[in-house]
Amino acid sequence: MNISKMNDREQQMIEARKLRKKDQELNNPCFKEQNLSQKCLETNQYDYIKCDPYFENYRTCKKFWGMIMSRRKWEGTTPIVPLPEEREKIKAEYLYSRRT
Repeated sequence: MNISKMNDREQQMIEARKLRKKDQELNNPCFKEQNLSQKCLETNQYDYIKCDPYFENYRTCKKFWGMIMSRRKWEGTTPIVPLPEEREKIKAEYLYSRRT
């Protein structure tokens, strides 16, 4: 009986982690880049030089979405952080505007 309680507790912890991850994906448009940077560090025994391209990509992502969120706030668009389903469209529009 004690084992089943532990399993229930473990299951609750797993569910809580999934919810936190989902919240991070919702609230952090650079969640993927953040994870890739962290994974690179772990894989390369925290050799920051080897992971510099990942850090640069993360910084670029943060700058881009910071600019988007500032614009949305100024325009009164809500939510300020675009929903995940909107993000690809926003990136495509930005890239298209840079070509012309």
